Amino acid sequence: MTNIFTFLTTSLIWGTTWLAIKFQLGKVHPLWSVCYRFALAGIILLLYCYLRGLNLNYSLRDHKWIALQALFLFSLNYFFYYCGTDYFVSGIVAVIFASVSILNIFNARIFLKTPLSKSAILGAVIGMAGLMRIFHNEIYRLMDQELQTIITGLGICLLGTALASLGQIIATANMRRSLPYLQINAIGMSYGALYTGIGALVLGEWPTFDFTPKYIGSLLYLSIVGTVIAFGLYMKLVHNIGPGKASYANILIPVIALTVSSYFEDFSWSVEMIYGVIMVVLGNVVVMVSKTLQSRRPKLDIASPEEPRKAA
Repeated sequence: MTNIFTFLTTSLIWGTTWLAIKFQLGKVHPLWSVCYRFALAGIILLLYCYLRGLNLNYSLRDHKWIALQALFLFSLNYFFYYCGTDYFVSGIVAVIFASVSILNIFNARIFLKTPLSKSAILGAVIGMAGLMRIFHNEIYRLMDQELQTIITGLGICLLGTALASLGQIIATANMRRSLPYLQINAIGMSYGALYTGIGALVLGEWPTFDFTPKYIGSLLYLSIVGTVIAFGLYMKLVHNIGPGKASYANILIPVIALTVSSYFEDFSWSVEMIYGVIMVVLGNVVVMVSKTLQSRRPKLDIASPEEPRKAA
């Protein structure tokens, strides 16, 4: 019962963070919003590591790899996610992000020499077909906007997802080098905050802040609940039931995100949209089942889509 509660709570939190990102848009530049989010989360995690007496001293080489992971996983990808939510309802962005598990199997093959299975390829095809069906529907639904705007928004979201996949591959390589997950995240999130802050200054965007309850509330939710607490719950789930089964929490995230969008963003479900979401979810199921089966084979372990950044 405890595992079920943890599983559902983790899915619920990450399924609602996409709407919270929507609340971050407005007065504050997206780079600064990402900076504030990971600065706060990084400080909390560093303090936690310090109080627990966990090692935070790593070699320059280790820091280079952690910094590279942070660039793709805690900086650039989130900048594009934040920008992408300005084009679509947050639930649609969450569905696009669900394709990260599909990208991971190909990037793992290219960079980690992980074998590709037929079932994994089948899952990727089903998932991408579902994504195409969703956006075929979205193009008709948003015909009052310029097609170029829709394509731009889709490109931004897919770019963020591709960067996240590369970041997760780097994170997998870091874990294979026995770098502990918790400290990597604590240091990496701090690097991510530094990157986005410097990036904003380079673009001529000086620090600004929105003192409205909506912005502050969503920032605290994303930093504390969506990052620190949810990651901790996921780590507990991984410890209890294993990374393969724990990764299934990610299947529920786009469904929860779209459900939330229907209540808060006037998102309307259609038959074609339902079919598309089912195909994306089914594709992820097939990919994850393939990963679980392969992980049981010696020397062919594949990290789950979210495992690199959420599993020790």
